Amino acid sequence: MATFSPSDAALEGFQLVRRHWRLIVGWSLFNVVALVALAVALVVVLIGISPFAGSRGAAEVWGAILGGLIVGLGSAAVEFVIYCGLLRVELAPDAPAFLHLRMGRDEVRVFAASLLLAVLALPPLAVAVVATRAAAGASILAAVGVGLVAFLAFYALLLRFALMPVIAFHERRISVAESWRRTRGQTWRLLGMSLLLLCLMLLMAVVIWIAVFVVSGFLTGFGDRDLHGAEAFSAHPGRYLFQTGVQLLLAPVWIVIGQAPWVAVYRALSPDAAT
Repeated sequence: MATFSPSDAALEGFQLVRRHWRLIVGWSLFNVVALVALAVALVVVLIGISPFAGSRGAAEVWGAILGGLIVGLGSAAVEFVIYCGLLRVELAPDAPAFLHLRMGRDEVRVFAASLLLAVLALPPLAVAVVATRAAAGASILAAVGVGLVAFLAFYALLLRFALMPVIAFHERRISVAESWRRTRGQTWRLLGMSLLLLCLMLLMAVVIWIAVFVVSGFLTGFGDRDLHGAEAFSAHPGRYLFQTGVQLLLAPVWIVIGQAPWVAVYRALSPDAAT
């Protein structure tokens, strides 16, 4: 039976960053340009609807609705394009695309598989929540114990379907059964890999947060850290622009580190996968 190393798979994203750092820099710039274009599109839409909205309140409501749609759907589309770029680099490096990025059938199919994965996660998640609430009626200790077991079982079940987006990209089909079949007997390895990956990403997030805090503090000062919202932005716009810029530039790195391990698992459990 084919198997894989949980530690090697968890580190696959870091290895990919090391091997293709120039490409990932390009993805970071693409992410910034795409989201700036979304912001410009949002401003154009808000200006365009203001004469037809009637009152100022109606304009704000329509602006919030359309703005949420544009930013939400646009951001999701950009993330899926970058995610499919990662899959293309690993599984189809010779496919024609600019920086391995494009919008086509592959992206639509991966999005559909990811959406189906989310739908499949709802029933077991609901069961886990109901079981935890039922146990809460007995005691807090029982609620904690049942909650841990229920959510561990939910997550283990979800891991069995996690190869669906990769299969959808490389094999051009959406198959729940195929992901379930290939991950048979691998639940503990998948759980260990995902927990190790979570720890590594949390450690990386803490290090980056400290670095951003220190750098932004030297650039804009360490005072007024208790300000929030519009008041904080008006007091220190440079700080928030810097932090937002770092988040946009690092978003593709998070995608690579978080999703590349599943490509490694797919390759290990699929003997015919491209190498």
